[in-house]
Amino acid sequence: MTPTSPHDRLFHFTFRHPTHVAGWLLHALPPPVADAIDWSSLIPASERVLGARLRPHLADLVFTARLREHDHWLLLLVEHKAYPDHGVHDQLLRYTVHLRRIATHAEIVPFCVPVLLQHGGGVPTQRDHAVALAPEALRQTLVAMQPQLSFVVDDLTDRDERQLRRPGMTPLAQLTLLCLECLPRCHGDEALAAIARWADLLQAVENADAPPLGDDAVDAIGWYLLDVTDVGLDDLQMAFQQHLNRYRSPIMTTAERIRQEGISQGLSRGQAKTLLRQMHKRFGPLPDAVVARIQAAADAELDRLTDRILDVDSLDALLADPT
Repeated sequence: MTPTSPHDRLFHFTFRHPTHVAGWLLHALPPPVADAIDWSSLIPASERVLGARLRPHLADLVFTARLREHDHWLLLLVEHKAYPDHGVHDQLLRYTVHLRRIATHAEIVPFCVPVLLQHGGGVPTQRDHAVALAPEALRQTLVAMQPQLSFVVDDLTDRDERQLRRPGMTPLAQLTLLCLECLPRCHGDEALAAIARWADLLQAVENADAPPLGDDAVDAIGWYLLDVTDVGLDDLQMAFQQHLNRYRSPIMTTAERIRQEGISQGLSRGQAKTLLRQMHKRFGPLPDAVVARIQAAADAELDRLTDRILDVDSLDALLADPT
């Protein structure tokens, strides 16, 4: 499945590469698991492992890695959420069951480790959200009968920049975490000031030998900043020219693409902003998690919510999953 939100696009751009995802996983996984993995064996899972039916529906990333001193492989399922999603438990459970079954048929020991990267506010849940709806007198009994899945959560919410500059991670991986957590809350000069603080990482990304190559990586950061902040193209171009080492700014490549394709990008951002204004007028101040969800929404989701907003009486009804 092709990522549609700016957050998902940047996440996939960086972390689909084993070089960049390995350093992040080293920090996110429990130390006994991280220490047991032969990180030189980390590779994206093949179609043979994922299966033709699962691959089109799997928005995020799956890797395989061998355990040190053991003839076993792990399946590392990496999921990304730009807002709290009460359905993430069931989603990861469904993916894990599919992966275990397919991996068994492929004669791979099916140890699956789900890892969730979340930002944008709220508290991720490790439990089935439906449990909270059960009658209190029956809750304990019903919970015991439901399938449960434990998964690793790396919640970037409210982490400061020092905590996101994690030792052992590549500059692009560090810059990606900083962008995902910090930039959506920035406006104008704040975003440009953040770019200045991260100039050392930008320069390292520009000169990196590992894929994705420097120009493409700088372009991706530029795209993301333009998508989630109100910084203008000219200001961003000047900032990149100021802080990058090369005289020819890679953002020029981005500038040309934006001029050719920016109408579509601009329409999506404009629709999200218009929808947020309508929601605020109808339902009052919006939680940060709801704002993040709308900003991350794909075009189809924005269309669905826009069509429904005049037909519902509450924010919960508007955001309810279609049935």
